[in-house]
Amino acid sequence: MRGPDSLKRHIARSLNAAGGHFARLVFIGSLRDAYTGHYLHEGWGQVATAEEVHSTLCGVHQEIFAAVLGLPLLELAKELRLHFESLGQSEPETAQLWLETEPFRDLIPQGSANSIRELFISQIRTSLEVLRRVPDWAVLSEPAALPLPLPDQSPLLQWLN
Repeated sequence: MRGPDSLKRHIARSLNAAGGHFARLVFIGSLRDAYTGHYLHEGWGQVATAEEVHSTLCGVHQEIFAAVLGLPLLELAKELRLHFESLGQSEPETAQLWLETEPFRDLIPQGSANSIRELFISQIRTSLEVLRRVPDWAVLSEPAALPLPLPDQSPLLQWLN
């Protein structure tokens, strides 16, 4: 089957496999071409047009970005920790590198207001500082628990309707 509904099912499966909100944001951000701003995925191009892929991913990116923006700082730090672990990278060194190079700026959706951009950057930088300065803080060792959404209120599935 080809079309927007098939595309949305593929995206939902990929997002569910990605894990937490920050991992989903990294995944969606990786699909955007840095030079053109277009979202690209060769596999999904088989089930929908390039424009459908781009417009759908643009909306999904906004939703996931908003979910990450809404995370409390400690939850965001936990999700960053999980991301670094999934990469097999040393947390202190990676946190320091990210503070210096700020690759997380590429995760901000196109067209975001400056105040939202600055809030996101501030939250990420603060979470990275927590990981860098107090990596043994007991609160960070607790699992990053995402609240279970009610079936009709899942922000990731609203665009499926």
